[in-house]
Amino acid sequence: MKWTAVVLMCSIVHLASVNCQCDLGNKVDYDPKMVEGSRYLVYSSPDIFEELSKIQIEFTLEEGAYFSTRNITFKNVTETRVFNSTWKINSDKDIDAVTPEIPKFNAVYRLLSKETRAILIFKSCPAGNNGTPIILVLTDEQCPKEETVQHALADVGLDITNFSKDPAVDCGN
Repeated sequence: MKWTAVVLMCSIVHLASVNCQCDLGNKVDYDPKMVEGSRYLVYSSPDIFEELSKIQIEFTLEEGAYFSTRNITFKNVTETRVFNSTWKINSDKDIDAVTPEIPKFNAVYRLLSKETRAILIFKSCPAGNNGTPIILVLTDEQCPKEETVQHALADVGLDITNFSKDPAVDCGN
């Protein structure tokens, strides 16, 4: 009976560890300068826009990659919160993101796309997300053409139907 319990417990632990694994995907080699500039977080998977909206990020490359974020609006909060955070390029060219105000999103992010400066797709596996990756689509304009985003996602094997668009961004649609 004890052996059955041990085997059952080991099986549960094994299944839990397999289900909680999160793959960042293939590494791409990129020039960090291509990330510089203003970016808008317009699409995400899963939907993060219930917590955050109208996100604009200013990437400024220094000795590592550092950016300040601004125009972040939290749901049910009428004022815009402005704060800084740090994303630093590590030796694998992945990016270690630390944003104290929203620690849920502190994680290692991997750039999945590098074909264009207009659309950057980042994937992360935050610790508290039960193995579910977060994929962020950052664009160089607040209202990119949906077909352009769709094409960029398809280039890395992703489908736009699995993404949410920030409903707080009014593009006149």
